[in-house]
Amino acid sequence: MTKSILAMLAALVAVVISLGWYASSLSDDLDTAQEANGKLVKAVESRDETISALKGAADADRRATEEQLKLEQQKRAKADAENTKLRKALDSSDCSNQRLPDSAIDILHGKA
Repeated sequence: MTKSILAMLAALVAVVISLGWYASSLSDDLDTAQEANGKLVKAVESRDETISALKGAADADRRATEEQLKLEQQKRAKADAENTKLRKALDSSDCSNQRLPDSAIDILHGKA
């Protein structure tokens, strides 16, 4: 009976040692996984910052484009007004072979 108890104790010690080794292995795996997770978190944060910066740049580009469009529309309106003014000045004059009226020349030079 003592031999069977010693055998069981030896088996129990072997199981405890195996479980301790397995727990140590799992702990190492957990540490490795946590380290990899930390790197992934940093990468995601970096991407979030990049995305935010790109959104900011896109918003700035959009605002600049809108401002440029507004300026171009104002210039177009001014040019249309000047063309209308010029046509009115030319309509009242028979200038096919004559010098342009001073008012028309002033409009073309941007003085009017």
